[in-house]
Amino acid sequence: MSAWKNGRAAVQVLFALRGRTLLLALPVAVSIALAFATLAIDRGLSDRADAAARSVGFDIITVRQGTRIIPGLNAPVGTLTDEDVLALRNQLQGATAVEGTRIENNVPISSGGRNGVYRIFGVRPPWDVVRQFGAERGEFLTNAEVESSARVALLGQTVARELFGEQDPLGAEISINQVPFQVKGVLVPKGASPAEGDRDARIVIPITTFYNRLYRRVHLDQIVVQAEEITPAFLARLDQDIKRIVRERHGIAPGQPDDFVTRLPEVVAEQARGISRSVVFLLLGLAVLCALVAAAAIGVVFAQAVRARRGEIGVRRATGATPGDILWQIWTEGLLVSLLGGLAGFAVGWFAAEWLAASRNLAFGLDPIVVMIPVSLVLLSSLAGLIPARLAAKLDPAVALGTTEAG
Repeated sequence: MSAWKNGRAAVQVLFALRGRTLLLALPVAVSIALAFATLAIDRGLSDRADAAARSVGFDIITVRQGTRIIPGLNAPVGTLTDEDVLALRNQLQGATAVEGTRIENNVPISSGGRNGVYRIFGVRPPWDVVRQFGAERGEFLTNAEVESSARVALLGQTVARELFGEQDPLGAEISINQVPFQVKGVLVPKGASPAEGDRDARIVIPITTFYNRLYRRVHLDQIVVQAEEITPAFLARLDQDIKRIVRERHGIAPGQPDDFVTRLPEVVAEQARGISRSVVFLLLGLAVLCALVAAAAIGVVFAQAVRARRGEIGVRRATGATPGDILWQIWTEGLLVSLLGGLAGFAVGWFAAEWLAASRNLAFGLDPIVVMIPVSLVLLSSLAGLIPARLAAKLDPAVALGTTEAG
């Protein structure tokens, strides 16, 4: 019997059992949709991770406070001070800028009838250039405002949107921890980063205002060092120099652990890429699991179908069909189920990837890997039909017909 006739016979069987065909094709479709959509936006996720690292700055080394228990105190205290900043400025070679920052999380902010909880950053004027976080509208902080501890603030994009909506916040008054401040600017958009979350959900005020009018806290939460070069070797050398200077300032003996933490730009990038990689691998793992479930379902259902169709198989063998014809027809049925699910999955996956790319502003990319892995999953699920197909091909026609007659 020709391959065309065997294929047509397989189509007729699947059409006659439409409900079963659709149920078997469903897990295949889910598997392919997951794999295709994940791989199609993988490039966009990687680009987003690199953008997060760029937003922090490839020339920036951050020094964050650790903790040090002082006898007589029940809680740890910060370890970074303004004196550390001065020491780094005077002794560190290869840095274009060193800036200290005070930070307070979960600060209640209100304006009119709206309120929210955001991060407050106390900084000096050079911070906008060092962190590339200047004013998109209005003006950044001035030295005069730092010297006078002025009650002025710049809002991140998220803060401006949530507190003022479509209204212009410039010149408006907000309350920071029940202290009135005047809005003098809106910061440039920065988006999210793995370490800091939504970087637009922040408010920037003069560092002296932070201390004199809000929080009487001497220590710094972060020191930002801008490097002259961005090569890994240069940054690694600068990182070691920073640690040496700060350890000397803090009187840390050799062999004792640091009471501060430094973070290189590549660490930020790796954290961002690690998160995107974890998401991709998780979704691909689910896709493979769905493909295995589909293969198991096809194998079990077709094995039961072979037992139920012994009479049909016996008649076909008795009328001239070869074992190869039987194997080809049964396996073709499984292959067509997998192809049906695969086509549906490609369609759904394409739509989902396009929607995610558009809604999350991600790049949508197609390359051989994006197509090859879903196709491999289709083939994996279709191979499950070979086992029952081989069993059907090995049936003795006399035994099969005898079983039918006895039944």
